[in-house]
Amino acid sequence: MKKNLVLYCVIIALSFLWTGSSFISVAYRMLESYTALQVDIYIVVIGYLLQVLGMLLFSLGLRLRPHLFSRKSFSAAVMIADAAAIAAAVLSNSAAISLVCSFVMNLIHGMVAAIYLTYLGRFVPQQYRGRVFGFGYAAGSVGSWLISLPFGGSFLGMDAVIIVYVILTALTILFVSRTGEVFESNDGTVDTKAGFQFKSLAKVFIVLVILSMVKNIGFYFPASDVSGIIDLEFSRSFYAIGLITAGIINDMNRRYGAICCVASLVFSFLSFALMDNPGYSVTLWIIGYIFFGFFSVYRVTAFSDIASEKPSMLAIAAFGLAAGRTGDAVGTALGILLSGKTVMLLIVTSSLFIFVVFLFFSLYHKLYNSPISESVILERKYEAFERKYSLSAREREVFRFVVQGYSNLEISTSLYISESTVKYHVGNIFKKTACSNRTDLAVMFRDS
Repeated sequence: MKKNLVLYCVIIALSFLWTGSSFISVAYRMLESYTALQVDIYIVVIGYLLQVLGMLLFSLGLRLRPHLFSRKSFSAAVMIADAAAIAAAVLSNSAAISLVCSFVMNLIHGMVAAIYLTYLGRFVPQQYRGRVFGFGYAAGSVGSWLISLPFGGSFLGMDAVIIVYVILTALTILFVSRTGEVFESNDGTVDTKAGFQFKSLAKVFIVLVILSMVKNIGFYFPASDVSGIIDLEFSRSFYAIGLITAGIINDMNRRYGAICCVASLVFSFLSFALMDNPGYSVTLWIIGYIFFGFFSVYRVTAFSDIASEKPSMLAIAAFGLAAGRTGDAVGTALGILLSGKTVMLLIVTSSLFIFVVFLFFSLYHKLYNSPISESVILERKYEAFERKYSLSAREREVFRFVVQGYSNLEISTSLYISESTVKYHVGNIFKKTACSNRTDLAVMFRDS
């Protein structure tokens, strides 16, 4: 199980490393030809919305053609296309072509994000999901800073960085080839019964959009800072602190993670108090990234938890990040439009903050009293059953896969053991529980 978690953490880390770093590289490339304000609009506002479109396109494809969009070969093709778009955006001598390629890049970035978030919802148990995502993104953030260090800290702005992105993309594809199958042969068919009502899903999406809007209106990381006094890669490395902390807190209790996310909105108001003092720009960037970690983990786990309920729900695994990116884009646009109008910014931000708090707590009971409690109960049920029948550590891992309907081949792939070893442990489980087959075992566990 631990090896399995590390695999998906590494995939998330590598994917975020080269997609996030290339986003910065393209921003540097854009600053050579466009004003800082134009770069904010092209890269953050339009770029983030294109990422949202990419996530939605992948989600739609996964919903309508699950066995095609869940193939490892399809994931590899998407990542190769992304690497090509990055290279074109960075290496082109034409500002217009570079801009168009950056749009294509962001569209595919969204698809790549949807791919690894689908893996997160499908293969990572809920009690580890926050840490796998948080630690993966943290490694990617620190990795971006480390990659930037050569040549006096300017490597991300150099053409040679493309070689690194190609290598990282190839490594990501290699690790993806070792993942399990997203859909079993009998569960890829789309059904129409959702485990979570559409209205509730829409409310969660809206809450995440507004949360990100409030965060970004307060301080939207302007490109003028990047071109002037800010060391973007160094500041961004502090993102890891918030991500790791948020990952641990969310896995301890989703309620705590949600409350920390809402509480982090205080940063927006802190930024208003310091925004007129240029000397605090670096501090704001660093604190902003730390707080941003709580938003990133919460918005992803909120939807990946829902998506993991059944195969037909996996298509919404990326909706949390899509909602966040939508809010980031809209919040940045509002921040640009209201730049210099502090009173109006405060009025808009305060109004949105009050609205989202009321909306959030209207969902609180449904999200964190029913689903999460059931998850805790299920874990305790597993543990009680395993103690009752004295299952060994490996038998416990195999047992959990068996009662979830996994085949011996799928279990062997997930646990990195041979199929014959799986059969051996399954046989021992049957002997200890006096069950003759998997169905009897599943019924016994259900009724325990």
